[in-house]
Amino acid sequence: MSAAHRVRAVCFAILLAVPLAAAAEDSLSAYVDAASAKLPAQAQKVLQSMDGQPRRVLAMRSYLRTGESLATRWSWTAQEIADYERSAAYRSLLEEIDKVNARFEAQNPGYTLFANTQVRSLDLQLQRWNENRGVAEAAEHIYVIAGDELQRGNYPATPDEKATQRFVTFLRNLPAAIPVPLAAPGLSLHGQSRALDFQVRKDGRTVAGPEVASVPGVWEKQGWARKLHAAVDPEQGVFAGPLQSPNEPWHYQYVR
Repeated sequence: MSAAHRVRAVCFAILLAVPLAAAAEDSLSAYVDAASAKLPAQAQKVLQSMDGQPRRVLAMRSYLRTGESLATRWSWTAQEIADYERSAAYRSLLEEIDKVNARFEAQNPGYTLFANTQVRSLDLQLQRWNENRGVAEAAEHIYVIAGDELQRGNYPATPDEKATQRFVTFLRNLPAAIPVPLAAPGLSLHGQSRALDFQVRKDGRTVAGPEVASVPGVWEKQGWARKLHAAVDPEQGVFAGPLQSPNEPWHYQYVR
């Protein structure tokens, strides 16, 4: 573990060692409700389906930071997904993936690529958000900081318009000291088929898949990150990436 990660872990442990008092939790809940009321209806609805207040606070931070572009970025409905999969745009995406795979196979004999082109539904995004340990860690961290802001910032017990806007501004500007491994439900580029996760396979077996734990030993040490990047060839202007934060060598954005 690096020195930076050790410091982060110690600070995080100290924060969680001092849980919010019941009154502070009640106050934070009131401000979360007041702040979420300023969001579009689809964001308000999905917040109610999240497990626990910390995950709600973390997701709300993302929604507030997205601002007016939230509606255009929001994940497609089942009907929109079905329409897309019958479209010329979808066929173009498949053609571009085939080109990447052809380059990869020529450069790496015996190996091939797989890219899941299924649009990631909002339900699946929500399920992963509720289950992911990295999300839970980042959420608890943000939750404690938000509660501390209310305690130290002389906020009224019952949020009024001015205090609510102040809290909204605080959340919007709050940096994530712990990287969040997933986009908040509804905001994933996978939800509009704008992102792909590539896997390296050989003889039907996955040798480099989309797992964070495999980044140092498989994607980096074995060179698959570099080899995939060479095959994707971002200079062609079709795919951009890979994703840097969090570090996902398999994740590329479809930009055409």
